[in-house]
Amino acid sequence: MKKTKNIQKIKYKIWIITTLFFSIIAFIIFASVTIYIDPLFHYHKPLNKYKYPINNERYQNDGITRNFEYESIITGTSMTENFKKSEADKIFESDFIKVPFSGGYYKEINDNLKRAYSSGKNIKYIIRCLDYSHLVEYKDAYREDISYPFYLYNNNLFDDMNYVFNKSILFEQTRSVIKHTKTEIKTTNFDDYANWNNYYTFGAETVLSTYTLDETASTAQVFSEDERSMVLGNIRQNVTSLAAAHPETTFYYFFPPYSICYWDILKNDGQIDWRIDAEQAAIEEILKYPNIKLYSFCNNFELVCNLDNYKDQAHYGEWVNSWILEWMHNDEYLLTKDNYKKYIKTIREFYNSYDYALLHK
Repeated sequence: MKKTKNIQKIKYKIWIITTLFFSIIAFIIFASVTIYIDPLFHYHKPLNKYKYPINNERYQNDGITRNFEYESIITGTSMTENFKKSEADKIFESDFIKVPFSGGYYKEINDNLKRAYSSGKNIKYIIRCLDYSHLVEYKDAYREDISYPFYLYNNNLFDDMNYVFNKSILFEQTRSVIKHTKTEIKTTNFDDYANWNNYYTFGAETVLSTYTLDETASTAQVFSEDERSMVLGNIRQNVTSLAAAHPETTFYYFFPPYSICYWDILKNDGQIDWRIDAEQAAIEEILKYPNIKLYSFCNNFELVCNLDNYKDQAHYGEWVNSWILEWMHNDEYLLTKDNYKKYIKTIREFYNSYDYALLHK
């Protein structure tokens, strides 16, 4: 009887050890496939033998900035998603990547750029938009409605378990690479990556249908000293600090040209002067840095007032992105210490005096 129990114990131990052994082997295989193919480019750039779908900004951009080969970067919010690498390469005579963050706050975009530098990249140009909508924001603010894969954004190997042992990554992202390769779909290029232009209609009818105004207009909002401090903190930490640390890089920053309907909403909410005051505070801080070239196209009233260029109050078609590249390269709409006050005066007068009622007739 005792001998039988001992035999059962030995068999049980063998079963435990065998199960544990094969489980470890299975986990190693599981992880190895994702590590080797690396669909999020966490460890390396795309392997030549595979075709990669590049379609997930917040999961793939960190790997792109750290592991791809390039000279220059296009980044920002959805205002930069329709830029084309091929055009930027030709106009600026450099090799670009495009890493946009739709709806991203200033800190998220700046943190990604810092990761590029910390990975040893020598960056010639950075083209980046500075959205009005995220200007008056706390310097450390991140979007609260997005679940960020922070395990991809650090150098902690233990965090990588969330990547290499992630069933969704294996069966969706890694499997998608294999599927693309088998069907001979090419790796996504940076002209097409995140480009939404062909999925929307443009024009006055479309734009005007995307918003309504409160029946009673608000009183004028005053730009407070606390808000000024907030803007300066945001700009200093998330815009100008990199320029100060990297004088070898030329930074092409621009305020994107939201449509006249955006200003219609500001007018109704009593925020036109408040918004322009915030912009002026940012401009005065940014112009302190000689390796930053700052542009604004909000005084291109022909562009802003032509709703055929827009799909909603803010988002413009890819042809506008093409114009912006040309304008910046030619230093059109460049803001300087000598002309920015005239620019501020011009847009303040125009947007405060525009007959917004014409939009709704």
